[in-house]
Amino acid sequence: MTTSVMMRKTRNPFSLSASTKPDRLAEIYRAAASIICEKGYDATSMNDIAEAVGITKSGLYHHVSGKRNLLFNIMSFGLDSLEEQVIIPARAVTDAEQRLRAIITSHVHLITSRSTPQGNNPVTIVVDEVAGLTPAQRRKIDQRKRDYVELIRHTLEQLKRTGRLRELDLTAASFSLLGMILWLSRWYNPTGRLTPDQVSEEVAKIAMGGLLQPKARRARR
Repeated sequence: MTTSVMMRKTRNPFSLSASTKPDRLAEIYRAAASIICEKGYDATSMNDIAEAVGITKSGLYHHVSGKRNLLFNIMSFGLDSLEEQVIIPARAVTDAEQRLRAIITSHVHLITSRSTPQGNNPVTIVVDEVAGLTPAQRRKIDQRKRDYVELIRHTLEQLKRTGRLRELDLTAASFSLLGMILWLSRWYNPTGRLTPDQVSEEVAKIAMGGLLQPKARRARR
């Protein structure tokens, strides 16, 4: 069997293409995240990742300096996407109710639009693998997560002050909402009947209905 045939057989959907460096890094991060989800961080080797993306181990080290830094880069990559597509646009929305809806729909869409055929979003799941980071790396990742939770909590607090939020504990409500959104990365199947847009709308209806006072009750206040 020739080398070229062997390479064709070992390549997977995450294989590297002759693309620009940012795109290539994104492919590496997604492929590595997929393997880490399947095998666990400790059991995943750089050889596993190199094989998954169809390059040599030395070629992989051309892009990343080691497994621990790769894990940190995957998390940063996922949080960068969250900031660009969810956090920054949401902060530009003045009305708290509209901002809450924007947070929900854009975050759901971010997760569902990048789910794999196996029905998960590896990058989102791997963001919780903080035990593999150095203390300094973990502090950076944890701070970025806290900033996002604080945006959600601040939005709910604004809704509470204006009588639009149900009688809920803000911390419990914030983490419950975030948990509902993040769990999509484990069950949503992009080959199923629901599109990312449909799932975004459904989750928004469920979440907003559970968090906000009914409009009739608000009108009587």
